[in-house]
Amino acid sequence: MSRRLILIVAVSVMFLSSAGIVTFLSAQEWSPGPLKPPNPEAAAQPGTTATASTPSLETQYAPDRIYRTSSSSVWRTSLDQGVLFSPDQGTTWSARNSGLPQRVVYPFAAAKPPIITDLSVDPLNENRIGISTLDTIFLSIDGGADWEKVELKDPIHSNDQLTCLSLAPGNPNSILVGTSFHGFFETEDGGKTWKSLSDALVSLQLGGGSYEEIASIAYDPSDPSLIWFALGFGKGLYMLKRGTKNVDQIDLSSGPVGSAIRSIDFLRSPAQEAWLLECRTDNARWDYASASATWTLAEKIDTKVSIAPDKAQRLATAADKYGIYVSSHQASGKYLQEHIDFLKSQGMNSMVLDFKDDFGYLTYDTSLAIPRSIGAVQKRFNVDDVVQAAHANGLYLIGRIVVFRDKQLYNADNYAYAAWDKTVKGPWRYLKKTVDEETGEESYFQGEYWVDPYSEYVWDYNIAIARELQDRGVDEVQFDYIRFPSDGDLSRITWRFRREGMGKLEALESFLAKARESLTIPISTDVYGYCGWARISNWVAQNIEMYSRYVDVIQPMFYPSHFPRDFLGSMAYLPRAQYIYQEGTKRSAYIVEGRSIIRPYVQAFRIGGELSFTPQVSTTYLLNQVQGALQGAAQGFTLWNASNDYYMVTVPLGPMISQSIAARGMP
Repeated sequence: MSRRLILIVAVSVMFLSSAGIVTFLSAQEWSPGPLKPPNPEAAAQPGTTATASTPSLETQYAPDRIYRTSSSSVWRTSLDQGVLFSPDQGTTWSARNSGLPQRVVYPFAAAKPPIITDLSVDPLNENRIGISTLDTIFLSIDGGADWEKVELKDPIHSNDQLTCLSLAPGNPNSILVGTSFHGFFETEDGGKTWKSLSDALVSLQLGGGSYEEIASIAYDPSDPSLIWFALGFGKGLYMLKRGTKNVDQIDLSSGPVGSAIRSIDFLRSPAQEAWLLECRTDNARWDYASASATWTLAEKIDTKVSIAPDKAQRLATAADKYGIYVSSHQASGKYLQEHIDFLKSQGMNSMVLDFKDDFGYLTYDTSLAIPRSIGAVQKRFNVDDVVQAAHANGLYLIGRIVVFRDKQLYNADNYAYAAWDKTVKGPWRYLKKTVDEETGEESYFQGEYWVDPYSEYVWDYNIAIARELQDRGVDEVQFDYIRFPSDGDLSRITWRFRREGMGKLEALESFLAKARESLTIPISTDVYGYCGWARISNWVAQNIEMYSRYVDVIQPMFYPSHFPRDFLGSMAYLPRAQYIYQEGTKRSAYIVEGRSIIRPYVQAFRIGGELSFTPQVSTTYLLNQVQGALQGAAQGFTLWNASNDYYMVTVPLGPMISQSIAARGMP
């Protein structure tokens, strides 16, 4: 039976400044020819379910996604091959990508299909197919032979990441689309206009215009007034009565209880009169009969894929690293020794050190010619000394490299690699205003210096630094500012090095792909806190799902102070901090599906109203963040304080770390 959904905590979201194992997808040529399954004899026949000798299609093709219909037809979406169709339950496949855009990604050997987030088949007209990409809907009326773009308009925002869609049964004009943090929308005129169906559903809202993720959505073929949807991150299955604010939560206790529902569709066999709601999790397919409110297990599946040995080794190397950030100004002499002593006293085992800082300066004794030629070297420590000191004390050394925010490379060669202002035909400048307190006089200064993330020269410049650190004994390279600018008049920017077919995501993916190709040690990258909380690609392009295919560690900055106060606004401030880290690390881990370790940055500083905290409250604030991360899915953490003053740590963190490791069964 269903139960009425109880109003959940209202929160708001602000874009912030700052377990299963799968393997990398192998690079395959995008070809429209017929494709055979890895084991054709094992494909399940129509009307059958997989057995030990006939593994499910999900198992055969993981991590591709499988979409069944009420007939023998099956659809599949693949990161490398796009849309695939099988008329015979998976025995043979052919690509259906005509009319879809192509992605251009390093090494530029062949174009890739778009990243597809969902596929929907009209249950009453199987020739009508829809797909959603990260930011677009495409519709086919001829079984995928050709595709046409469906326009998205307000109230759907340009930053919204599309997660799912559903085609109205037998109605060629109506489409539902779900998003990762902005609810769901409907068009009834083929995309000419859109309306939000979740604005009135307070129980789904997180506040500030943000919602829980809509993982999957479906029209009910037996009752046009009903809309079904599954929330992301295991938040449940729901039914909405159109035209009302009534949302029923479906009881999962006799079905996929404890499992996150990834997709839903209505299906029926020729022998069945009633439609069944098929719900797919990572390990099973379930059928739900709404009339009787009963669940039936249709098939057990296994979507895990073994991980490549080199990736597995890097993950093992990078796991369970707990430490602090150390500025390059404090990386030698007594300061370095004080940080080493602090780490050992706290039971921590790593430190992140600036090797290329926020201004683009290389801070060590580099032998690279180009940074020296453009004046981008300010030696503050000797690499060999730092490596020796770290390793002698059992510490794991992480080299931080700030990548696309780089004042020195921005100014080099007459701004050859700078972000470009198409209006003034010069380097793009993010100007900040300052006011003299005595005279009131206003003046402007350039706040940030961004180079072009599409430039292969910029990629190579930073990868050369990373290779030098690897060669000199640094244990892990951390790329920071792997993103596009978020502030200033962005409409004036043109990217001079952008190739046709490349978007922001493709630029960052290309850099990470080339870096991965060049490095053997673990790679980490840090991201905005909200980019770890929700899937979001269409803002600054920090898509951790994509990142995880190339990097080994992702470090979301879930700083509680950087969320607006009404985020989880009904919670007291200190428990709220713990929940942000606990829930945030779980969500990040769910998104990356085991391909990367989640090692969040912890806010070891105070800002704004936090400055009034007493020492005891400050310590509790920090401990709650650490505890939340450890209770979530974190396999490590890094304390961040730009001044390297870790005054908020007044009790040993070692016991908390040891308990967390023991709870996960680690030696």
